[in-house]
Amino acid sequence: MADMIRGVCPQCGKKLEIPAELEEFSCLYCGARMRTEALQARPVEERAVEALLAQLPGCITRYPDLHLRIGKKDFFPTFAQYEQDNAPLLQELDACCAGYPGGAEALAGHAAAVMLDGLTAHMEKDPRWGKRTRDNVFFDTKVALAIFFTPLLRKLQLELAEPLRTQLQTQWLARWPKQLWRPGDYDTLAGGFKKFRFCFITTATCAAEGKPDDCAELTAFRAFRDGWLRQRPDGPERIAEYYAVAPSIVAGVEYCDDAPARYAEIRARWLGPCYAALQRGEMERCYDTYRDMVQTLQERYGVWEAEN
Repeated sequence: MADMIRGVCPQCGKKLEIPAELEEFSCLYCGARMRTEALQARPVEERAVEALLAQLPGCITRYPDLHLRIGKKDFFPTFAQYEQDNAPLLQELDACCAGYPGGAEALAGHAAAVMLDGLTAHMEKDPRWGKRTRDNVFFDTKVALAIFFTPLLRKLQLELAEPLRTQLQTQWLARWPKQLWRPGDYDTLAGGFKKFRFCFITTATCAAEGKPDDCAELTAFRAFRDGWLRQRPDGPERIAEYYAVAPSIVAGVEYCDDAPARYAEIRARWLGPCYAALQRGEMERCYDTYRDMVQTLQERYGVWEAEN
């Protein structure tokens, strides 16, 4: 493999990677013609980098209700707006990698520390930062990190993306070991919402267990929903409420918790008894158990319906 020279164009500042054997080349971005020796990583000003880093916490703190915007209907327009708002900052920061001492890895470590310091200060000012409701504050922040910020880093194909995703998760868990989350991927998330993967708790649990979408259990629950439950006076309202909160609950399980352990709990504590009640024809018992599951998980993850 040919040796490569990496640096920034002295005309437009874009990052370039040029075969070392070339004597001259044209910038792929601005078209400027120059000798290869002119390509060099220009040191970045520390104050300029720090000014960019200071803005990183705002990528989370300016969006207090992202955990309410991850249903199939809301996720795509919300993510598009989030990308439009934050891509320029992230791209500008990424352009500093070539001239930053230690490169992308070093910049990612520093950026993660600055960002988490800012998020810590913000969370501690939240009125819910008490012992009983602190998990709700963590959940809101973890959703923003896992389902919006880290997927955007990768979607933009930044040099900084993977090291920053890794550093954010690693440094977060060093501070709060029990507050689990993992960086998301936009294409995976988009595919999940398009296939209803994140829309229904039962579907997500069965999928985690390797069961097909048309398994007997899911077929029975859908018949229960579309038949007995929908015919109740409050049935359509209860179904609509569930659709509003279920994606956030599943996202909490998938990206902000120990997913295998949580799905096992959901199976043992609620879905197993629900399915058994259905098979016995005990519709009210099934309904009460399922509602208890949804309400318990809502409280656990701090998930409530978004206000229009």
